[in-house]
Order: sequence, then C-alpha cells, then structure tokens
Amino acid sequence: MRSLASNCKRITVIAALLSLALLLALPMPAVASDAGVFISVRVYDGIDPADGPEIVRQTAAGFLPVQRANDGFIAYYLLPAGDMLTAVSIYETAEQAAASAEAARDFVAENLAPLLPNPPRVVEGELQIGFIEALDGEGGGDVDGLHASVRVYDDFEADDLDEFVAIVEDGFLPIMRETDGFFGYYLMTDSAGAGAAISIFDTEASAQASNDEARDFVAENLLAYLPTDPLIVSGTMGIAALARLHEGANLIDGMKDEGAFVSVRVYDGVEPAEQAEIARIVSEGFLPILRESDGFIGYYLLPAEDKLAAISMYATAELAAASTEAARDFVAESLAPLLPNAPQVFEGPIDLNYLNAMMRDVAALYGALRVFDNYDMANLDEANALIEAHLLPAQQAAGGLFSYYAMSDGVDRVAGLSVFDSEASALAAAGIAAAFIAEHQPQWQPDPPLQVTGRLAIAALADLRMGENLAGAKE
Repeated sequence: MRSLASNCKRITVIAALLSLALLLALPMPAVASDAGVFISVRVYDGIDPADGPEIVRQTAAGFLPVQRANDGFIAYYLLPAGDMLTAVSIYETAEQAAASAEAARDFVAENLAPLLPNPPRVVEGELQIGFIEALDGEGGGDVDGLHASVRVYDDFEADDLDEFVAIVEDGFLPIMRETDGFFGYYLMTDSAGAGAAISIFDTEASAQASNDEARDFVAENLLAYLPTDPLIVSGTMGIAALARLHEGANLIDGMKDEGAFVSVRVYDGVEPAEQAEIARIVSEGFLPILRESDGFIGYYLLPAEDKLAAISMYATAELAAASTEAARDFVAESLAPLLPNAPQVFEGPIDLNYLNAMMRDVAALYGALRVFDNYDMANLDEANALIEAHLLPAQQAAGGLFSYYAMSDGVDRVAGLSVFDSEASALAAAGIAAAFIAEHQPQWQPDPPLQVTGRLAIAALADLRMGENLAGAKE
C-alpha cells in the first residue's frame, strides 16, 4: 500500500496485473494503455428487492469466475439497492471491457432475464481516478459489509476535463480519504456527456457521511460541471472483487482452478549479522525479477537467527518452477557466500490463503513458518476445514493477523505461514495455534515442525496496489 494519493491525477497508466506493495510494500493491477483504463457502469431498475440475494448468488457463482479469467480484468462490483442494481466492471482496455460487456449481456439473457425486467442505464468510458485504500476498521478483513454509493451524472459539461479531475482529486479525494472507513473511489467519464462517481466504505454510516460530503462539495465547487442532480444508487455491496484478490476472504477461492503453487526454501547456517545484507540484495536484485514474472502472487523473506526462509507463490507449478530456477541462479551469482548450505525445499499447492487487506499503517510484520513432516495426508481436507472453522477465526479474534497460508506437497508434508502486525500478536497466536493442534490435530502431526519465526524482511504481494491511484501518476 504505497501511497500516490495526491500525486495522481489522470489515468495515463496502470501497467501489469496487480502488483502489491503494502503500505509496507505491496502492489495492485498496473493496468495500462495510452487510451486509459476502461470502466462500465450498468444501473438496472424495476427489480424486486427480494430477488437481490439471488441475483448476487448467481452472479458470484456463474459470472464472476468468467470475469476473473478474462484478459485485462481489474475489478468488479455488484451493488443491489432496493429496486435498483448497479454492476461496475473495470478493464485495462476498451476492447477487453467490450468483450466483458458482451459476456454480461449473454449471462443476463440466459440466467437473470426474469429478475432484471428492464434494460440497464449504461455509462462507459475512461477511468479518470481509481483509488483503493485499506480500511482501518476491525472487520478482520471481511469486506462482506462494504457499502457503496454510485452517482451517475447526465449533462456533464467539463470542457476542460483536466481541470475538473484536478478539482476532484485535489479537493474531494482527500476529504474521502480522511473519512473513517474509506475503502475506494472511482471517477469516470464517457464520450456522450455523462459521468459516474463510485465511493466505497466499510459501513453504512461512513457511506452516508460521504454522500453528504459529496453533495456539499459538488454544490460548492462543481455545479458548473454537473448542472443536474445525479441518479444515486446506495447500499451494501453484494460483490467486491479486485482481480484475483478477495480481500479478507479465503484468497485461494479465486485461485484453486489455477493451481496456486508455493515454494518454501529454508536455509540454515546463516550468519545472523548477514541477514540485513541478504534482505537488501534480495530486495534490490531478486524481487524486481519476481514481480515481472508471469503468475507472480507473493513473496515473503523471513530471517530468524541462523535460519532464513524464502516463500514464493505463483499461479501454477510451471510458473513456480521457472521462479525457482531464477532463484537458484540469483543465489549462485549474488548470495552464495552468505548462504553456505543448500536449502530444505518444500513445494506444493496452496490449500488456504487469507489476507487481511484492511490493515494499514503497519510498521513491521512478523512471520511464523512451520513445516510438518510425516503428515497424514488422508485427513488433509478435514484438517484444512478445521483450520478454517476454528484456528483462523480464533487468530482473527485475537487481533493482528495479517495473512495465513496453508500448503501441502501432496506426499507427506504440510506447511503453514502466519503473518502478524507485531511480535506480540505473533506470540499470542503461537499459543492459539499450539492449543488448536493439541485439541484437533495431534494424530496427524506426529513430529515437531521445523519452525522459522521472526520479523519479515520482505513482504510483497502482486494482487493489489492499496493506497494508490489506480489511474496512474500525474504527468
């Protein structure tokens, strides 16, 4: 979540799919083309409010997976609100958005026609501002309760679009960012004199406050550009999806079909005094290579006394294998004197993946890696279900959980990586994990695990650029 906040104005670029750099170091979809990122806003009316949940269910089950698989997909939001429904799709290019719109029409015709009796009001065009930021709230990363306000303006009269965008970005966006619970803001214009603004918050109260702020700001600064009252759709989000990332949900839900894969390499015999230098070399030399690699999902570097754990996550085993080869070459060329022993290697699919993307202002992250040998794989699904039902909620309730990954090699080894916002949170969670294992899983984990615990030197995720204007930097 790097912050380009007031450094970003018009969309010129968002270049590569999601590169995440948490406030501490995360990236999101870099999307890009000279034509600019493209957004489609479709507002349906005349809907039976009782059908809202069914529309959301069918869309999440049938249409969202198609969206996620499309080239250039950046984000999708579905907002049911009384007798209205708004669908927002964001793509890298107009061509990709057009393909998505056609798929949407087909899906509606085949599955939702009885529930959507009227054709939608459509506004499509270039994204002028696209800003996503992590929440301060204590929702444990759960975005199921996000509230949004979509405002569609006709008779848009911005002869000087740059000036209009500058007023919104320099005057209004800072107000939004200072509002408790702010999650995101998008501003778009079409080529036919219409525009739309989308504000997203963590609670209904925050969203309502934003509506009041928007009305006052428009009245004071933008009446010349927006002479008519907008069509407003406000309510709780039914779907909020950013590329492959479900914030705060089990991230792997969106990646299982892709075979999300992890490589864990644990080095021992490392001189503790060399850990900082290793992290510097990796950050400057190796991490950029990872970020540019196809299928990159995430990377963690965890030094702990005389051990060092490197965790790479990729969309497929093949892409992970290419990364592993690059890692070997990099170590041989740049780190051989500092890593005297060959690593223990654990590789396999990711079974559970949770990210609390709501956290921000995190000064340091602490990681706990545990690798279990001789694991009874016959019970893996049951074990993961217990983790999801008991361990994750307990750690979330304790506070400070940033992310969690459960992984398996398909033979007899499993690994878990927990990441926390402080050493105190990590220590508290260790007690929770020990109690969980003693109660639920002692028979499946007969041997003590290999453990690497300490402050993370690098935490980089490739699916979300939090706190950054998605529409690129000012020229």
